Amino acid sequence: MSKYVISGYYGFGNAGDEAILEAIIRSLQEQDEQAEITVLSAQPERTTAEHGVRAVHRTRLGQIVPALRRADLFISGGGGLLQDATSSRSLLYYLGLLRLARLLGCKTMVYANSIGPIRRQRNQRLTANILKKTDYITVRDQLSLQLLADLGVQGPPMKLTADPVLLLPTPVIEPKPQTLVIAVREWPSEHDFLEQVKLAGRRWVQDGFSLRFIPFHYSRDLAISQQLAAEIGPGASCLSQPQGFNDLLGELAQAEVVVAMRLHALIMAAACNRPLVGIAYDPKIIGFLQSVDQPLAGTTDNLQAQQLYEQVLAVYRQRDKLKQHLADQLVLLQKLAANNARIARALAKGEEI
Repeated sequence: MSKYVISGYYGFGNAGDEAILEAIIRSLQEQDEQAEITVLSAQPERTTAEHGVRAVHRTRLGQIVPALRRADLFISGGGGLLQDATSSRSLLYYLGLLRLARLLGCKTMVYANSIGPIRRQRNQRLTANILKKTDYITVRDQLSLQLLADLGVQGPPMKLTADPVLLLPTPVIEPKPQTLVIAVREWPSEHDFLEQVKLAGRRWVQDGFSLRFIPFHYSRDLAISQQLAAEIGPGASCLSQPQGFNDLLGELAQAEVVVAMRLHALIMAAACNRPLVGIAYDPKIIGFLQSVDQPLAGTTDNLQAQQLYEQVLAVYRQRDKLKQHLADQLVLLQKLAANNARIARALAKGEEI
């Protein structure tokens, strides 16, 4: 029986990260039927209830150390954990866990991560030094592989895979005619990109579309989602109750087109085979859109209402063709995503990869 400890942004009510965790757990259990999994979580009891695995508190060393001592493999991921755009504190936390796991004799794997941005030189050096000692690194986009090379990370095997969420089962639902699902978030920028979303939204409504705003990180995204829906007016609505990732998959599947800033709104929509238009606040958004060959309308620094409006209409008009192309891309990406758990199992069991 192999023992795994998983660390990520878990237990905070972010539907995208909870979907990542569920996908990792399912993938590990498919590869290793006797896998014993422990998750580091901000709300261990909730994580156990929702995912059916053991969980300990993510900041209590008295719980973390015994779990790592017993583990065969420590998994850091998935998601965009190794970056300092949010704060250095977050980066140091995840790097510290990788170092602690190695000190306790546990193998380590960076699992389907997006790496960066890492702007501070001290953080770049520290990240490179710790990642060089990791047993295996998988990343979910080409930009992350390039950043690892730029940081000088050499030594551990590195592989381009894909986000594990692409492996989750998705609902078989017909889209609602002329429905756009929109997932936004607040982000510091001198450019009022959310005003541009509002202006484009009013024009879509005038064209007969229904807009459905979904707060993916409920506590953080609800207020701005409700505000935009209210300012756009009739024809726009907002999901007003917190939902699990399975329910959000159902919401996304009802869309003809999904317009999103939240990465896992894009990933889960792609898994449902719904055409996408992305708005980037982080390189990981661009990386994913490139991997599925779907359009970027702009960034938080340069988004324009006219361009966004026209881009969504163009995708809507070509939606059948784009869905077929996306389905072809998904077959390839799902094969890559399956490699993450296969590698993790081999590491935990000491098998050849």
